Amino acid sequence: MYHMMKFNKRTFFRILSGILGTWLLAALSFALEIRKIEPPNWWAGMEHDTVSILVYGDDFSGWEAGSRSRSAKILEAGVRPGGRYYSLTLKIKRPGNFRIFFRNTQSGVKKEKVFPVYRRDPVSPQGIDARDVVYLLMPDRFADGDTVNNTVPGHRDPVRRDHRWGRRGGDLQGVIDHLDYLDTLGITALWMTPVYENDYINCYHGYTPTNTYKTDPFLGTMDTYKALVNACRERGIKVIHDHIVNHIAPTHPLAQDPPAPGWINGSIDDHEDCNYRIMDVTDIYGPRAQRERPVKGWFAGYLADMNLQNPEVVDYWITHAIWWIEMTGVDGIRQDTYAYSDLQGLSRWAAALKREYPELFIVGEIMDFDRTRLAYFFNEKQENHLSSVADFPFSSLIYQLIVEDLPAEEFHREVANDFIYRDPDMMLTFMDNHDMQRFYTAVDGNLRDYLNAYALLFSMRGIPQVYYGNEIGMPGGHDPDNRREFPGGFPYTAYNAFQRSERSEKANRIFDQFRAFTSLRKRFPGLYLQPMRHMLQEDVYLVSRCDREGNVLLTAYNSSEEDREVSCAALLKGRYVFTETVKGPLKTTANIDTEARRILVPAKESVMFLLKEK
Repeated sequence: MYHMMKFNKRTFFRILSGILGTWLLAALSFALEIRKIEPPNWWAGMEHDTVSILVYGDDFSGWEAGSRSRSAKILEAGVRPGGRYYSLTLKIKRPGNFRIFFRNTQSGVKKEKVFPVYRRDPVSPQGIDARDVVYLLMPDRFADGDTVNNTVPGHRDPVRRDHRWGRRGGDLQGVIDHLDYLDTLGITALWMTPVYENDYINCYHGYTPTNTYKTDPFLGTMDTYKALVNACRERGIKVIHDHIVNHIAPTHPLAQDPPAPGWINGSIDDHEDCNYRIMDVTDIYGPRAQRERPVKGWFAGYLADMNLQNPEVVDYWITHAIWWIEMTGVDGIRQDTYAYSDLQGLSRWAAALKREYPELFIVGEIMDFDRTRLAYFFNEKQENHLSSVADFPFSSLIYQLIVEDLPAEEFHREVANDFIYRDPDMMLTFMDNHDMQRFYTAVDGNLRDYLNAYALLFSMRGIPQVYYGNEIGMPGGHDPDNRREFPGGFPYTAYNAFQRSERSEKANRIFDQFRAFTSLRKRFPGLYLQPMRHMLQEDVYLVSRCDREGNVLLTAYNSSEEDREVSCAALLKGRYVFTETVKGPLKTTANIDTEARRILVPAKESVMFLLKEK
């Protein structure tokens, strides 16, 4: 006997609602949100034809990846611990859209993502060497070329012109707008502080990345960055990309939820701070824990420290650097905070980049003013594949000579110890940068001392680097006062230093001298391809540069309080004629007798003479 249930409308809709709710809950359990893929794409025909990609999502548990596309082949695939990431290792074969299907193993539901494989651009990095002059600028503080991007809704760090740590609104378009200025100055290489997204606080400088595969919205788009690199190339200006492997912002997804244990040294809640003691890294007798403190400690106490002892992390940064080089066409990499990452991991990182781009310029930042410790990172034994290192000790040495009256004999002796370096001619030399007090302020605006220092910098070994505003005598104390807006780059500045007519007579005197320095490098690049020669005569330090066409650049600095006439015969072996004065004394006169091979240098002055062999 069957019992007939009597339904009313309320009962019917209650049952239907329950069924739909159960169905919706089941459907949601098989949903998958894919947030992004790193790298977003790759290229066919590369040396680096096997690439690991990291897919960000909400939960990949119970999902597997596959593809029938012919542009690549999946070698390995799998869910990372915690389910928030999925890794794939691809063998790249040909250009095309590589379609990745993520399938839920229980429901069969599929989700598709396209990973583009592009055809390579034939343009490759150009070499950077001692013939070049590098110009360092901070885009946020250089020029505001696009006022539209001065407002980014929801960003943690808005433009705050009245705050010492706030953004000012400078951007990549502002740099593009003033490339003619750099070209006129004679710059041949441009280095900008990082262009990555920095959605954090007080991060205008770019060293707090929250997304390293995206340009910062305040600076512009990837297309703007590419346009800048292309515009530089048209002018013969190379571009150095500021790269960071040591740390990321604490809000970066990899810091908040790493793909696996061992990606980050410590955690947001439990970590050591970096002690910045590079001596602990170079001390071969120190205990292991002491040597690891600066390497594993969090920079500034809050930036998540990436563990380059982990091969996966090194591979991640290899892929990242190659992607930026291939995507934008930059010519070099400046590796930030080099000494605070695992050196073996860094060596493998640089070796991979050099295999892909043999001419790529890689400069490591080791902010240590001790010459011996710096040499630890740039000597014959250290096979780290670095092209160059930032030469902080050289800056200090010239400072001591000019400002602190270091005896010329001691200066000469220290320079004579350059044998401790692998290649002194390739070291990046400077008087100041974005982490130092401006040299113009250090000499209290004394024009003689200021130009004396730069006469040595542009004459001696190494690749000279100019910090934006050096060429007009910009003042500035320590960070952040050394990062003031470039005059004329913003509508509210008092004058426009991009225009000669608006610069002061003193600023134009400095600009013209810098232009004379850079012009010489362009006209006679061979002078800087041969080793420099130096000698000390009484209190006068002399440097000569000779090319194979018989041109000689002779520079002399008189450190004494009296005029000095000294012999330069040991540096001038042949017979020469005077060609031009590149840099003379400010208020007095200097003289060179090419027949007697003697030079007269006024007290506390520097001179640069160009000679030609008879």
